Amino acid sequence: ALAAYRDSKEWHIELIEYLRGNRDLVESGIQEMGLVLSHVEATYLAWINTSGIDNPAAFFEKAGVGLSDGVDFGLPGFVRLNFGCPRSRIDEALSRMKLAFHAR
Repeated sequence: ALAAYRDSKEWHIELIEYLRGNRDLVESGIQEMGLVLSHVEATYLAWINTSGIDNPAAFFEKAGVGLSDGVDFGLPGFVRLNFGCPRSRIDEALSRMKLAFHAR
């Protein structure tokens, strides 16, 4: 346990860089849909303003993307996306979201 704590600085830096890349990917994908992403800082959770989409969590769920409904957090009109995952999963989620969004 001591070695993990003492020798983890490089891993931690790499993790933060990876998460920043994920954040940037999510941000560009959300902007392509014309939606707005709240500024993300010190977290791997993205809050997406989905005003104008009725029941946005259910809408994206039908497309195969599970997002947390902002209503559960006192933020109606928003969904929460966790980007602390492999980049390939984010690519797939964004592709599904774009297809659903543009087909509505």
